[in-house]
Amino acid sequence: MNKLASFICSVAVCGLAVGHAQEPGQRTTLSGVFTAVQAKNGERLFQARCAPCHGADLHAVDPDAPDLTDDGFKTGWLGQTVANRFRNIRIAMPADAPGSLDNETYIAIIAYILQFNKMPPGNQKLTPDVEALEKIVITAP
Repeated sequence: MNKLASFICSVAVCGLAVGHAQEPGQRTTLSGVFTAVQAKNGERLFQARCAPCHGADLHAVDPDAPDLTDDGFKTGWLGQTVANRFRNIRIAMPADAPGSLDNETYIAIIAYILQFNKMPPGNQKLTPDVEALEKIVITAP
């Protein structure tokens, strides 16, 4: 009986944590929040505008720039909303001209970073609508 009670408590705690992690109306990056075409366009833009600091393989070549994959992605992106990443990138990047790119460029680059980190594409483009982006949580694949 102790094992059964322990199992039920474990399930209840895990269920509570999962339910708490995602608010009603939210979805995750695992639900296909960008298109493959958008991510491909984002890759081209990333290589032209971001790779000189963040590396062609998203491993930073500049010591002041964070990696955008592996542990850098896990610590800086997971658990955040896409809106959070969009706002931060738009305000701070590129480092030599913050805020100089248009919103569609920033969002395409984000789609590429998500796809590079194994998030699946879907049928709808990611849009630079901050209110909609607030409802998308970046989660591990």
